[in-house]
Amino acid sequence: MSLLQTIHCISNSSYTTKYRNMNTSTNFDDALEDIKRRAFLLYWNELTSEYLLPNTIVLAMYLLIGLAGNIAVILVYQFGLDKKTDGRYFIVPLAWIDTTALIVTAAFNLTRNMKPVIFPGHGACKLLIYLSYVTTCTSLFLLNAIAVQRYLKICKPFGSQMNMLWKRFSVLICTIASVLLYIPVLFYYGVVETINHSLGNISGHQCNKLPGTPGQLRGLKIFQGFGFFVTITNVVTITVLYICITISIVKQLKRMKFVKVRRDNVIVTTSDATGQTYVPKIQVNLQSATSDTEISMETSTRMNEIKEHTTKSATKKSTFRISFMFMTISIVAFLAYLPSWTFIVIETNNPAFWKSLPPTAFHICLTLRRMYMINHFCNPFIYGAFDYSFREKIKKMFCKK
Repeated sequence: MSLLQTIHCISNSSYTTKYRNMNTSTNFDDALEDIKRRAFLLYWNELTSEYLLPNTIVLAMYLLIGLAGNIAVILVYQFGLDKKTDGRYFIVPLAWIDTTALIVTAAFNLTRNMKPVIFPGHGACKLLIYLSYVTTCTSLFLLNAIAVQRYLKICKPFGSQMNMLWKRFSVLICTIASVLLYIPVLFYYGVVETINHSLGNISGHQCNKLPGTPGQLRGLKIFQGFGFFVTITNVVTITVLYICITISIVKQLKRMKFVKVRRDNVIVTTSDATGQTYVPKIQVNLQSATSDTEISMETSTRMNEIKEHTTKSATKKSTFRISFMFMTISIVAFLAYLPSWTFIVIETNNPAFWKSLPPTAFHICLTLRRMYMINHFCNPFIYGAFDYSFREKIKKMFCKK
């Protein structure tokens, strides 16, 4: 090999080595920059997660209390009590829906709290927020179906009633309506990039409303307005039905006769045309009676009438109590949803609302914003307050000696 060729080979080898070293240095710098970016991102996520810790604790309490309560309701009403009872049919489907809604909404909100700037995936964001809307709305629609059933039972007792087929069909209709109504959520929500300028323009990802053109944002407001209209219509319908139910119950209670049975005497309390109550005297002439059998038959007939009247009164009171129970559930649901609806309207019209709040106000508002979850775990306590049979079954299940 000539000297010129040798020098040329050495030159090429030196150039190749230098090029490789440059590539290695560039890759090392890129890797170091990526490590720094990830470290800053995790640090940012940790700071935000710690800031949201009070709300995370509240959500965890909602989940634990709600799961225990709803599972107890399902076990008692599905397997422990008579499923043929007309007033209790909707309790089990409502408990299943509330359990599902509680798991979905808790999973969604806890993920947003624990991974606020590293939300795991575009599809997970869309699915969780969609299921949150669907399950929450299904619960509210089912309360409407319950109100209709109680209205027919109390106000139209001799008219057409919801039989078992229609009750099952109403649960299906509520579910399908919610599934179809909130399909647009899949197009308006997803993972959104957010930038922290104080940490060197580090970018993270949050599950939130997607940015779009003015036309798309207008479509979002129209969708939210329609959803708000459907919800308000639902609430107004429930309110009107329960007002009618309350008026009917009050009228029926005024007409009910209270019967007392004493040991030796039969006292029937009635009212005359003037509205004054009196006790009619029942006289039995032993000498005019043809035999002791006639006296016995007359007394037995009166006792049977009194027993029948007492049974009917007890049945009516049980029906009224169940109606008031579902009425209370509807009122609590409305109060739980009201703050959430208010904050949805505020944050839609003012995207910077949450960033402008001081820490104390932020945590209070965030708790109110997610207060709709209370509707999904408070029902077992309401059942315990109104349903004596449920209380007794719970005592037997958990207070065994």
